[in-house]
Amino acid sequence: MATKESAQELLDFHKGLVSISCITENESPCTKFLHEHLTKLGYIVELQEIAPGRENVLAYLGKGRNPTVLFNTHIDVVPPYIEYREDEENVYGRGASDAKGCMAAQVQAVEELRKEGKVKEGDVGFLFVVGEEVDHIGMVKANDLGLSPEYLVVGEPTESRLALGHKGVLRLNISIEGKAAHSGYPELGISANEKMIDILYKLKSLKLPKDDYFGQTTMNIGVLKGGLAANIVPAFATVGISFRIATSTKEVLDLVDQVIPAEMQAKDKITIEKITCWEPVRCHSVPGFETFVANYFTDIPSFTSAKHSLLYGPGSILCAHAPHEYINKKELIAAVGSYKDITLKLLAEHDQ
Repeated sequence: MATKESAQELLDFHKGLVSISCITENESPCTKFLHEHLTKLGYIVELQEIAPGRENVLAYLGKGRNPTVLFNTHIDVVPPYIEYREDEENVYGRGASDAKGCMAAQVQAVEELRKEGKVKEGDVGFLFVVGEEVDHIGMVKANDLGLSPEYLVVGEPTESRLALGHKGVLRLNISIEGKAAHSGYPELGISANEKMIDILYKLKSLKLPKDDYFGQTTMNIGVLKGGLAANIVPAFATVGISFRIATSTKEVLDLVDQVIPAEMQAKDKITIEKITCWEPVRCHSVPGFETFVANYFTDIPSFTSAKHSLLYGPGSILCAHAPHEYINKKELIAAVGSYKDITLKLLAEHDQ
């Protein structure tokens, strides 16, 4: 059980993290804060440049650069920045849940294990990355660090449950070229919007695949644009679609090809751009935790050298990108004990 002192250390560190604006591509202020904080705690800290002003943070004890258990989460947050505030029960602000709560609890957990003499050099380390909210570039580049942990423990808000895996993701941009004309003479034009409406209706009517483990594949029409004015036949239309994949991206792409075959693409001047394509992920687990399968996506498949990956963290994904993003203080404090439990169980498993 956490002492008042350790709980306050956690909340103070969490406050420091959440009080820094670190929207994707502007992570540098938080990276500097982490570098200073972890260095003061006695870690060897390496910064991996991803782009000018954007750096991953790798921290470890002594010569243990390639730890058995590597804690991970992301530094960046979604816009807009929301200032830190708190009441008796909760902490509010951008990143309070996604994923500064995980980051703070991970660091505090390892610090308590160090003080208790339960971890040593080579047992644990941290990899905090940029860009998770957009393109996973930080985690992709982290493959160049030469790490091969036995266990990668990824922090995302899972409501303090262990995720047995998460769905894949397929993001497509579809563009249609029409022909502009005066709306009083629509026969002289070609409506890109009408073509797009027909396609979207067919896509929405698809029977998307499901899986006993990952559940139902779903589709979201997230961005829809077309035309210039109500009195002009629209010469262009674009749509951004996201599928949450329960089976395989190929199976869904095959369904899209049935709706928009190659000959139709050529005839109607349709372009399909594949933005993101990742398969579903199964995760490792340890006993003693409630489990579930997540519908959201994480950095896990972007890091290819971990033998086993786990997904766990305090807070809820349901408020993660919302204006009221928050995390419950009791849950945040309890997560420290859970991360300690996970660490010790993984180290024991490794030694068997």
